[in-house]
Amino acid sequence: MAGIIKKFILPSFLILFVGLFFTSNAHAATLSNASDTLSTSRPSAAAPLATNQAVNDSQATVIDLPTTGYNSALWLASDSAVLQADSGQTLSTVTVASMSAANTPSTNQRIVFFTNTVANAHHAGTALITPVTAVHIFKFTATDPIPSAGKIILTFPTVANNTASPSASGFSFNNLSNTNVTCYPASACGSSITISGNQITLVNSAGQTSGTTIYVAVGCTTINASGACTAPVPTLINPIKTVQAAGSADSWTVGIQTTNSSGSLIDNASVIAATIEAVQVQGTVQPYITFTISGVNTGQTISTVNAACTGNSDQTNTGINSSATFVNMGSIGSAFNLAAQNLAVSTNGNGYTLSATSSGNFINPSSGYFFPAANGGVLTGIDTPSPQAVTAGTTSFGIHACGSDVYTSSGSWGTGTTGGGNDYTNPFNTGANGYYQNIATYNGTPPGTRTTTVEYEATAATNVPAGTYSTVFTYVATPVF
Repeated sequence: MAGIIKKFILPSFLILFVGLFFTSNAHAATLSNASDTLSTSRPSAAAPLATNQAVNDSQATVIDLPTTGYNSALWLASDSAVLQADSGQTLSTVTVASMSAANTPSTNQRIVFFTNTVANAHHAGTALITPVTAVHIFKFTATDPIPSAGKIILTFPTVANNTASPSASGFSFNNLSNTNVTCYPASACGSSITISGNQITLVNSAGQTSGTTIYVAVGCTTINASGACTAPVPTLINPIKTVQAAGSADSWTVGIQTTNSSGSLIDNASVIAATIEAVQVQGTVQPYITFTISGVNTGQTISTVNAACTGNSDQTNTGINSSATFVNMGSIGSAFNLAAQNLAVSTNGNGYTLSATSSGNFINPSSGYFFPAANGGVLTGIDTPSPQAVTAGTTSFGIHACGSDVYTSSGSWGTGTTGGGNDYTNPFNTGANGYYQNIATYNGTPPGTRTTTVEYEATAATNVPAGTYSTVFTYVATPVF
């Protein structure tokens, strides 16, 4: 008896099993080079619900008993799982998101999480199943000639031809059609293909000489001379896990016989197909966000500083370069004093939001006099009041945001120069309010580095008291994952 040879290849989990050969009849030779190659060796998943499952539940708890085969009913992300119908309950199909660790939430239980909710309720004991289908490629070399009208018979370990759910006793034929069975050379099954019970019978349309290598593909419509299926239709359902130890294969014996036209045995062999758990490989890319604030020098045109600020011909003119942490508005008069900073965000998430708040009015602490907020006053809600237009010589203070990601869902920042439509806001709260002004937002994967330019504006009427005025801005960048 030859040993079982297993070759494990990621990612297809393809396992090649060379048969155990023996002579069951003293007058029959053994087919040589016999094997059954599965397109996937992963067992089907099946386990009963441990508790009742309600309508719109997004998870289910299943029984996970080490001695029943359920201990290896592993579901993987993107699996299509079926909650079978039972008394008064309707079948439901869901997509699996993930699976909990063993013994969660209780001993001998696991939780299967779904990407969507379950449309129907199901009772405890109802089976949750994911049938795993595979293509079988049988290969053997004829020891003795197979005459025209001779037969090739494959006998599977199974109890029912059309079982639609995983079977612990063998491969389920799952309504296998003879159109999904093919051979190379084509004449090896050129006369007829018959499926009955647990057998597939192929009748030769021409004789096969001794030494001919024959391929039979089950769950395939086209196979080439090297035994590769070029048109797979995986149909046979793999059994569930029955061996208790994780990482140990279940072995399933498939018989191959060749006969003459009257059914007398010529050659035979038994091949072993094995099913074993798939190996789930996981790694984590840590989320990150970088947020930088940089100053803009005086004398710069905003559309030059940030090309995404199309049409904004404002120039910084305070005479003092701004830095990452300090903006000096210079000597403020009846004209517009403008300064700026660049706010850059980078993340590997699905986008980001950028918001701003200030500590209060642009105020002289000594006198208590302040510049009115450009948006009209204290925030009464998120983005409320919205940015407003300002007039040179009418005392006001605020910020204007521009760039490709500028937030416009609540109000507009305006466009063009300060005199041509730019709107400003000084977003601050009173008391315990947590309102803020959205500055920019981006939805995309990943966004890379995105830059929003913030202009600071101040203009004063001639009756504004002399003194030093100030406020503090806080910017918050939030990644979306």
